[in-house]
Amino acid sequence: MMMMPQMMPNDGESVEERKDSYLRHSQLLVDADNAEDPVERMLIVCRLLFSFCCDILRTSDQVSDVPIPTLGYHHIARKELGTCLGGNLRLHLQEICTFSSQSQAAALSHQKGVVRATMTIALRPWARTKGLLLAGSKSVEIRLEGGAVVQLDRYREEYTMTFPSLVVHSPLTEESLADFAGKAGITCLESGMEAKINFKANHAVKGVVQQISSKSSAVEKLLPNSMRTKVFHELSGRWDKRITITNRNPEKPPLIEDQPGNLLFDSHQDQGNGCYINKRLDIGRLGPLQLPKLWSAFHDALMSIDPERSANTTTARKLGVDLKTQLPLYYGLHFNEREQRKQTSDSEEEEEEEERIDLRKRLPPCIEQQKENGGRLHYQLSYSVVFLTPDEMEDQVPVPFSPTQAQQLTQRQQQEDAAGKENAASKENEVPTPEIET
Repeated sequence: MMMMPQMMPNDGESVEERKDSYLRHSQLLVDADNAEDPVERMLIVCRLLFSFCCDILRTSDQVSDVPIPTLGYHHIARKELGTCLGGNLRLHLQEICTFSSQSQAAALSHQKGVVRATMTIALRPWARTKGLLLAGSKSVEIRLEGGAVVQLDRYREEYTMTFPSLVVHSPLTEESLADFAGKAGITCLESGMEAKINFKANHAVKGVVQQISSKSSAVEKLLPNSMRTKVFHELSGRWDKRITITNRNPEKPPLIEDQPGNLLFDSHQDQGNGCYINKRLDIGRLGPLQLPKLWSAFHDALMSIDPERSANTTTARKLGVDLKTQLPLYYGLHFNEREQRKQTSDSEEEEEEEERIDLRKRLPPCIEQQKENGGRLHYQLSYSVVFLTPDEMEDQVPVPFSPTQAQQLTQRQQQEDAAGKENAASKENEVPTPEIET
């Protein structure tokens, strides 16, 4: 599906912009571009990682954001981020969810302006089930295979990012609980810094921002303090609430406006009304989410689980079977078609009967064909923050950002054309005034 590019309204019209994940992520890219200190830039990129993780589970206030299985999706948009020193900032973004591994998201699609910052997320999720023999607990783990790359062109820095796994405990039940688990990391070779983050049980987060070290952790502990890797900050807190840092210079301005200087991340900041982090997520009955197409890729990963290759427990294998049988029914598919079938007997043909077949219990044939061929959904999300001077802004062709704006623009053009025709007709019908000789 192709979407039209978007722009903010012109002529001073004010429209309240939704504080969705696109604006949150792009604003953090702008903050990183404005930070002069390399340590500050690394901290802001850490905030980007936490923000994306929270948006995976954050709900949306738009009904159209309900995840559904898809054969392919392509979204292109453009947003005005506002004025800055010497010009304006514009966001170009592209979102792709497809079975084709050849498709590449490239949000940069302009002829003028200077690229300030880019971020590309490329994920190929896969899933597996787990179960314990004694406790009888079960869970499904979705691994975010791939990662992200953040580029800050002004500083010629590139940050590579890896994400933790998403674990849903007791899925398909009322006790379902989602959490992140495992290690995440950010590395910037140009600045010589890295962030090591560990997502632990009960939504806890621990980590460090330090110099890139070539030594193992065991060897590091044996070295004297003067020879150990320099640690700039330690991170601690909860990814679903707040994360703070140590060793913050009190003279520096806070990372988050009007907040304590040691606060690195607040999950509730800039969160729209009616949107929240839903950890009690029922993957069998998902509602509107901030990143619905990423969840379409998650659905593909869940449907690709082979119960026979799950963890070596009966509970894990049974969970794999339950996911394959129940997810198609509740994952946004609402097929309700009729199929005809002829029945004959030895004596005579019986009348044709129409039987209602519940096609929601299986995926569409086109998607099933892709999965039989070993295909998996790829998800990509790409941002480009571009700086434009006022002259370059004037050269841009305005694109309506909504049907209402399109109608207003069309009406305005029609009125101008009609006025131009009337002026031309009036000039043709004018009777020339005779000149009087004296």
